[in-house]
Amino acid sequence: MGGRKGALVLFSGLGTLSGLLYALNFRLAPLVDRLGLTAREGDPLGAYPFLYLTLFALYGVAGAAVFRKRPGPSCLALIVGFAVLFRAALLFAPLVLSSDLYRYVWDGRVQRAGINPYLYPPSAPELSALRDEDVYPRINRPEAPTIYPPGAQMLFAAITTLFPDSVTGMKGIMILFDCGTMVCIIRLLKRRGIDPDRVLLYAWSPLVIFELAGSGHLEALMLPFVLLALLSSMDGKSFLAGTALGTATLIKLYPAVLFPALVRRGNRVFPLVVAATILAGYLPYLIGAGGKVLGFFPGYFAAEEDFNVGLRDVLAFVLGPFTASARPVAILLVTALLAGVALTLARRWQDADVLWRGYLMVSAYLVLLPTSLHPWYLIWILPFLCLFPTWGWLYLTGAIALSYVKYLQEPELLPLGIRLGEFVPLVALLVFQALWHRRAATEAARGMRPMAETSR
Repeated sequence: MGGRKGALVLFSGLGTLSGLLYALNFRLAPLVDRLGLTAREGDPLGAYPFLYLTLFALYGVAGAAVFRKRPGPSCLALIVGFAVLFRAALLFAPLVLSSDLYRYVWDGRVQRAGINPYLYPPSAPELSALRDEDVYPRINRPEAPTIYPPGAQMLFAAITTLFPDSVTGMKGIMILFDCGTMVCIIRLLKRRGIDPDRVLLYAWSPLVIFELAGSGHLEALMLPFVLLALLSSMDGKSFLAGTALGTATLIKLYPAVLFPALVRRGNRVFPLVVAATILAGYLPYLIGAGGKVLGFFPGYFAAEEDFNVGLRDVLAFVLGPFTASARPVAILLVTALLAGVALTLARRWQDADVLWRGYLMVSAYLVLLPTSLHPWYLIWILPFLCLFPTWGWLYLTGAIALSYVKYLQEPELLPLGIRLGEFVPLVALLVFQALWHRRAATEAARGMRPMAETSR
């Protein structure tokens, strides 16, 4: 059986198996324990690496099928339908991987009480009247002020107004936004003349499903605005692109690194609108909180917050014997490298495709500068991988789930072997694929054979 019919059967089988695993989710932990496949017996988190890697294997087969069989339009509905079911299966699942959602609900509750969320940490006596037995005890870092920017705070307030004190309601809105991301990716693929079934690389990714539908991380709210900025930039709609990028930055801050990829020489509208959007978002909170509007953000750069940062760790290790300031020097070096990439995109690659420029900027940021690389921080590379499939990044979206092993250790340390297993293959695959494409381009230029298209 081949062609479209074979693809439909294959996707149906893989989708059904995956859907069953998502529906059972952490209820499979006792079985994983009995099979001796857990990272820590008796802890649902201990079953996660096995559960995740099993789903990632199914996802890998489905992804390979998208490229090998070139399924027709009828497969898109099947792919998206299963993607929605996977997310719905985790709507009521327990929060095992992260408790961040409780902080979102808390910040929304504080605002509904008419209090600026940047003024007090949850443990402050001024907020004692807002504490309960369901949300407050589950907040991580109750002694720390909120880290979430104004755009996120506005959404927390709006969502908790619709669904007061509801973690499930918050997750449901996250899933709706995530479905919007899938729609934007499909539109981008069609605009580029690429098989829209490639949305599967995002829509079926276990990383996306567990971290956004399962844990409700803010990337779900941010990504539609990032993709809207890209689509608007492609259409020459500078005002809309600037508003979208400014909004994305107000939700998670790091989308600001896309600015050099989207700005065009001589276009004053885009940068002005980005700046105005960010200022307008901060202003209501600045009025009441002043400098406190930064919240916990400055503390996020402390050494104890470093997690899974890759290249910066390597540089700090190499510099260690030569200076007592190895970490700050490493940060300066990678910041300078990222600035170099940004300047190159802004000045020399003005005529390059905006999607390619965005992909390069996000890749450079993830390699060079993240304060931490928690699994959900990697999600925003996946929409670009639907357009520019890259073996190294796809590998890391699987391997990064192993970073949760840190929380199964006493003390909580990420083993060196896992860090090497994440980043050594990443770099090796990125270099290998770059060299392979360079050779293909050279041979095409010499007329030996047509260059393989990387985006089709």
